[in-house]
Amino acid sequence: MTKPLDGIKIIDFTHVQAGPACTQLLAWFGADVIKVERPGSGDVTRSQLRDIPGVDALYFTMLNSNKRSLTLDTKKQEGKEVLEKLIRESDVLVENFGPGALDRMGFSWEYINELNPKMIVASVKGFSDGHHYDDLKVYENVAQCAGGAASTTGFWDGPPTVCVRCTRRQQHRHAPRDRHSDGADRPR
Repeated sequence: MTKPLDGIKIIDFTHVQAGPACTQLLAWFGADVIKVERPGSGDVTRSQLRDIPGVDALYFTMLNSNKRSLTLDTKKQEGKEVLEKLIRESDVLVENFGPGALDRMGFSWEYINELNPKMIVASVKGFSDGHHYDDLKVYENVAQCAGGAASTTGFWDGPPTVCVRCTRRQQHRHAPRDRHSDGADRPR
């Protein structure tokens, strides 16, 4: 049986949840998804919430099944050459690095486009370019609060159960800060 994305090759430069969930769907629709992971540890979710020692965590496997994996060190010339070859041969690159990470790796949009003018680059980000928080790495707690979903968590008579302290720290890192007696660094 033919699937809608048969013949499409995707470089999966994603990690944790939002990006892997996206590329998981593409793999289910028939795309050849190659998950690129960093040497030594791979995707952090390989070991998060692990219930069986020495085996990838269920959290990782349920977001990354039906994909091929490749460990690649893009800080080394050999790794850059492998990535260049992948870009030339692929149709889509999906990434959810922190803002500017691909550029710092030497793979700006201009360079990727030079290697493969037909390449589609999809970036999963918490805030769009030009937003006053566009330079922040965003995980679920920030997305819940910024999008209003945190108001639906918790209990009727209490606050949201999202980690508000972590969210405030991440969203207000540009604000003046005070060191508190407990050692915590909090916005003023």
